Amino acid sequence: MENSSMRILKIFIIFLAVFSFLIGVLNISVITRQCSNYECRDVKIPLYLKILDFFDRHYNYMQLSRQIIKGAKSEQDKALIIFEWTYKNIKPVPVGYPVIDDHVWHIIVRGFGAVDQVADVFATLCNYSGLDAFYSLYSHEEQSGKGVILCFVRIRGKWYCFDPYRGAYFREKQTNGLIDIDSIKSGRPWVVEGLNGNIVFDYSIYMQDITEVKKFRLKRSNIQSPLRRLKFEIKERLLNS
Repeated sequence: MENSSMRILKIFIIFLAVFSFLIGVLNISVITRQCSNYECRDVKIPLYLKILDFFDRHYNYMQLSRQIIKGAKSEQDKALIIFEWTYKNIKPVPVGYPVIDDHVWHIIVRGFGAVDQVADVFATLCNYSGLDAFYSLYSHEEQSGKGVILCFVRIRGKWYCFDPYRGAYFREKQTNGLIDIDSIKSGRPWVVEGLNGNIVFDYSIYMQDITEVKKFRLKRSNIQSPLRRLKFEIKERLLNS
């Protein structure tokens, strides 16, 4: 009887020690960044709050992406449906409003964002739908001070280009189907189409750079899920160690 009581006491002490340790760890202050009009500041929050917020966003992304692509029968269907949803639901920042940049999910909730934020939403939802996607800024010396942010989505092993902010996508002239980057690079004729009528933006000057799609890398749009975030954090720490 005495041995049994001692065993229970030891278990209770171990449990209490582990519980106290976890409480201490979860209350450690960590940094989150909040940006307004591209001026950022570091804000301290407890670790447990950062973890809860992360998983809250993660499951919201999962739920929303499932709703958006419901009924899609192919990878191309998924990409086009998400592309149209993003263009219709994430509008340009209203005049006089600050550009707030904290998390992609908050951009979705607000319903508006800057050019890079709209691209971030599109790429994030594509990744949550099983499509590798990222976005990049392209500029050209002949267009000093100007540039274009474009999203790239891997569909059936090939990269396709989209501009969700303007609702622009690229089609092959002859077949009228979506044209991939390799086909553009090989010189096949292409045209720009828009979800809301004609596109006045001139993409042709950027095509030489656009065809050079860099190797897929993990960025913010790709690390919203726990496994990819863990992989990214481990890689970053190894590189910086």
